[in-house]
Amino acid sequence: MAVTSSLGIGSGLDLSSLLDGLKSAEQQRLVPLQTRASSYNTKLSAYGTLQSTLSSFQSAAETLGDPALFQGVKTSSDSESFTASAGSDAAPGSYSLEVGQLARRQSLVSDGQVSTDDTIGSGGKITLSLGDGAGNSSASVDIELAAGDSSLSGIRDAINAADIGISASIVNDGSDTPYRLVLSSDATGTDSQISVSVAESNDDGSTPLGDLLAYDSDAASGAMQQSVAARNAKLSVNGIAISSQSNTVEEAIQGVTLTLTGETTEPQTLTASRDTGTVKSALQKFVSAYNRVNTLSDNLTAFDSESNSQGVLLGDSTARTAEARVRSALNTPIAGGAFSGLAEIGISLQRDGTMEIDEEALDDALANNLAGVSQLLAGSGETDGLSQVLVSTLETVAGDEGLLQSASDGVRTRIDGLSDRMEREQESIDATIARYQKQFVQLDSIMAQLNSTSNYLTQQFESLSKQND
Repeated sequence: MAVTSSLGIGSGLDLSSLLDGLKSAEQQRLVPLQTRASSYNTKLSAYGTLQSTLSSFQSAAETLGDPALFQGVKTSSDSESFTASAGSDAAPGSYSLEVGQLARRQSLVSDGQVSTDDTIGSGGKITLSLGDGAGNSSASVDIELAAGDSSLSGIRDAINAADIGISASIVNDGSDTPYRLVLSSDATGTDSQISVSVAESNDDGSTPLGDLLAYDSDAASGAMQQSVAARNAKLSVNGIAISSQSNTVEEAIQGVTLTLTGETTEPQTLTASRDTGTVKSALQKFVSAYNRVNTLSDNLTAFDSESNSQGVLLGDSTARTAEARVRSALNTPIAGGAFSGLAEIGISLQRDGTMEIDEEALDDALANNLAGVSQLLAGSGETDGLSQVLVSTLETVAGDEGLLQSASDGVRTRIDGLSDRMEREQESIDATIARYQKQFVQLDSIMAQLNSTSNYLTQQFESLSKQND
């Protein structure tokens, strides 16, 4: 930089500007290569966008190939006493439901205490158990309670820490002895009834903890009071009585989960029917995905005569082949079923290349021949449906080893080659400019010497002239 900026000082010539001009002229040798590289990068981006859009279309087509899509069941009811959701193995049908009672959690309440922090007795062992009230225990735990932890708050914290399925809390009833311990089962139903026993060794033989906490659900008696009794939900389905530990009732109706929210005064109707809405939604997404492919393909291969502009892939054989293969797959007839093509269920290609849905025709096909639609799209047995045909075709076009990926790899190879050529060309340009610079430095030095000699001779001649005068 220092050499370049000082060029011309010795000679008085504008060698620095001249060298800059030569540099600019030499750099023009890169322009054709840069233009080609830019064109390749633009094409590579276009291939990537088209590949991504076709992959999204492939995902939409894969959804239509899942037989479970056409086996879905939806439930409907005007009842405010229950809600229902259907699983994959639910069967269509109509059911009459009555809810006699909801399941409840049991709650036990102790006698009141003056304080939550005063100790009660000298500690001991509290045994908590959950059972069905018939001596059958589902869970049990022993809690060793130290003397200093035998207050209401200490007992509450120890029970909650045991994590057996029983929650303990303290309520204040506003009396002279307001603080009462409340034990509640975390689960509804008679299988989760609470029993409490206490073993303690006080010097005077007293049992203050037992007198406060003991309760036997089998006998429905003890020191604590049962404020809410455990009970099961009771309902009937088509006149068949059903009992459930929970208000969430599974498999009373095959594949249907009922959530009970209230009791009924008269029979309520629940209807389970094929979920054609989900199938229609999947088809709508399929059509939208195809139309995005069509719009992109049109933009990439278009030519505008008014502006004389053209799409990136105009005339590109890869783009033409991809479009032709997808259209061919869409028009493949599917044999053996009620429908052989999309047009027969109300989905058709238009003259402008877009796909449209005839809502009335599609709704009719879904309502009256869902099995036929399933066979057309998802196939049956060893026979492929349109989904499998499309997915297979799209994999050869937009897959990891497909047509577009192969074309992209070829473009990347050309870009890499151009990058190598531009690097070599730049090295050549740099060498040429370095040679020019060296020559200019030499010229500047020679001109400086000549100027110095010229100035010396001029001075000598002027001196001689003065002497002669």
